[in-house]
Amino acid sequence: MKANFVGGVVAVAVILALAAYGSLFTVYQTKQALVVRFGEPVRVITEPGLHVKIPLADTVITVDNRILDLENAAQEVFASDQRRLVIDAFARYRITNVLRFYQTVTNIDGANSRLSSLLNAALRRVLGGTRLDTRNAPISRDSMKGV
Repeated sequence: MKANFVGGVVAVAVILALAAYGSLFTVYQTKQALVVRFGEPVRVITEPGLHVKIPLADTVITVDNRILDLENAAQEVFASDQRRLVIDAFARYRITNVLRFYQTVTNIDGANSRLSSLLNAALRRVLGGTRLDTRNAPISRDSMKGV
């Protein structure tokens, strides 16, 4: 009888420990978190530390709080004078509103995809209207070396 009681107490203690472990999560200083319950956002956590969630019902989505970068592959752009340019561009961005980020692009890959198309369009728009007339370019000391 005593062995069954001790075994039951151990089983209850293990279940309580697993429930406590499943209900606690940590937000680091370089992260922000969004708690989602069954697919619906519940709360945004921007403060680092130990936080509580409902086990099995809540999931925690963490997003980097630091400056993120997007490197665009080299692409060919034609200037307005029909010169071909090979452009290698990059962008830096930061996620300031985790809830809006989750609702619009869901993850970093979605954000990079959307920002990449915006960056390509902006590069083509700006460089497509630019003339590259090198005949009237100012002469610098560096360009005179070796002459």
